[in-house]
Amino acid sequence: MRKIKSTDLYSFNFLSDLSVSPDGRHLVFMQHRANEKKNGYDSFIWLMDTETEKCSQMTFGGLDSAAKWLDSETIYFRRSSGQKPGSSCWYTLSIKGGEAEKLVEINEKVISLDALSDGRFVGILTKHSEGKEEKADDEAMDGRDLYVFDEVYFWFNGQGIRNKLRNSLAMFDKDGKAETLTPQYFNTSAYALSPCRRYVAYTGVEYKDKVSTKSGLFLYDIEKGETKTLYAPGQNSVGAIAFAGGKIFAAINDGEYSGKNSRYFLFDIESGEKEELPFVDAEVGGAAGSDSNLGGGIVKKFYDGKMYMTRAVGSSGSLCAMDMEGAHEDRAVSKKVGSINCFDIISGTVYMIAMRDMSLCEVYSLDIATGKEKKLTGFNAGYMAENEVIHPEYFVFKNSDGVELEGFVIKPRGFKKGKKYPGVLEIHGGPKTIFGGVFHHEMQVLANKGFFVFYTNPRGSDGRGEKFAYSTRFLGTKDYDDLMEFTDKVIEKYPELDEKRIGICGGSYGGFMCNWMIGHTDRFAAAASQRSISNYVCKLTVTDIGTTYDLQQVGADPWEDFETVWETSPLKYAHNAKTPTLFIQSDEDYRCWMSGALQMFSALKMNGTDAKVVLFHGENHELSRSGRPHNRITRLDEIAGWFEKYLK
Repeated sequence: MRKIKSTDLYSFNFLSDLSVSPDGRHLVFMQHRANEKKNGYDSFIWLMDTETEKCSQMTFGGLDSAAKWLDSETIYFRRSSGQKPGSSCWYTLSIKGGEAEKLVEINEKVISLDALSDGRFVGILTKHSEGKEEKADDEAMDGRDLYVFDEVYFWFNGQGIRNKLRNSLAMFDKDGKAETLTPQYFNTSAYALSPCRRYVAYTGVEYKDKVSTKSGLFLYDIEKGETKTLYAPGQNSVGAIAFAGGKIFAAINDGEYSGKNSRYFLFDIESGEKEELPFVDAEVGGAAGSDSNLGGGIVKKFYDGKMYMTRAVGSSGSLCAMDMEGAHEDRAVSKKVGSINCFDIISGTVYMIAMRDMSLCEVYSLDIATGKEKKLTGFNAGYMAENEVIHPEYFVFKNSDGVELEGFVIKPRGFKKGKKYPGVLEIHGGPKTIFGGVFHHEMQVLANKGFFVFYTNPRGSDGRGEKFAYSTRFLGTKDYDDLMEFTDKVIEKYPELDEKRIGICGGSYGGFMCNWMIGHTDRFAAAASQRSISNYVCKLTVTDIGTTYDLQQVGADPWEDFETVWETSPLKYAHNAKTPTLFIQSDEDYRCWMSGALQMFSALKMNGTDAKVVLFHGENHELSRSGRPHNRITRLDEIAGWFEKYLK
């Protein structure tokens, strides 16, 4: 068995965007692979016959994405070559073979598109709300190279400069000409096309100067050309939406505190009447965190009177069903350990892309009546058979407050009883996310290099309801205690773990916690803080979610309660830090702006503590999950090298 290495990224097959044909006879999905030569990703469309379960590759150029069904024998998809600069082009392809044919070319920046029954299309285009051209990163404007910001937010992670840009819902004719359906300053958050292709439900809010999360729910009647407001903006945040028969399912959150779960509602299409469903205490779309997925897909669908959705349940990403009409039962359809990335349903069978048995993602079927799962593909079977994937050991413990927490421990490669090994405590982001029993490249690389790797889901995490996930004015308190007590428990259970050679590693919220820990304890021998937070005064005022999510989480702003904001900032305690710390950061990370890492780094250097910054140019908050392959590999090598230097 071979060691798992950082360069194994080039051997992974990432699967996504699965959907079933209207007649149920076929399903289509995407395969993505890292391409070392072009330092990017190739994407291919695959077809499966649901009766024979045989797969065939439909496209080979590596430039295709977003495959959907036009009818039971034809798919349409986006191709990223062969069109004019600044335009978007979709093609059709018969499942019986032949060449792809151009369906529509749109001279706009279109980020999503759905075909209607009359040859037109509906989708989202990004346009400047003041009728100006968006300035590209490498262009000058009238001889000046600059950006003008006059609203908050002014940039957004993964999207770049967003000042006065809006995602507009639009109709497109057969020639690609767009008709905008939403007001000038309206930003569309999400939309759903009804199965009959007559209605479009969408969420969003109109704003100027300052972004708002208090969105509304709207219904556009394509036949009549009319828009109806089902839930007025300015009240709460409307999240996940889906058509459920003659009604629209919507998740609505009042944002009372960070970590609060949405309440579910049904809106009648004709009357607009609203019905609240029984409280489920979970969010739509939850999954177990991993750095080994790429792409998207369906995470909610109405079928046979029930709303099916992926959710975080404990430490797994599960598929759950909620009855929309009867007793409103809420039950887990899948109960296996792992995570479901996306799914579709037809004739009592769920087809899904999931991570099972510590493997990379594959396509599975699930019989709703029996709960029986079947693995249908083996894209990653060769890799899994040839490389030493180390499965985590699982246990449950009680913290000092009597709260049960889950523990996961991956032993080092070649583990021998009685021998001492260094270890790394991994901390997930969020904090309202989860770690679980799924393949995680970073963790496997460290374990294969001889480190214990251990992790838990402290208070503030997802999967156990909103009371457990509560995090307003919470950061660095009970969550810190949980992680410290968990470390004590792992040392107690695994005497081979050398308590003097333990490091900490985490990104986003996990990066915040690394920065917090090194200012509050000297027990760790090294730290790797990624896309981190150190100063909430800056975080609140310069990042894309600063005035919304972060303000809610901290529970104070710098002008009304500076002490709370500063007390929550790891930078305040940086003068105490003696732990050698590596900072991994991207210069286009607008979620956790690079000032956080640089301020913490400077503070450590000023106080004589060894520190290092590795700043990746052109990457954003998603570096570890979808960054350019060369940079993802370099990132893993830097983390492993830092721990080898200080823990070995």
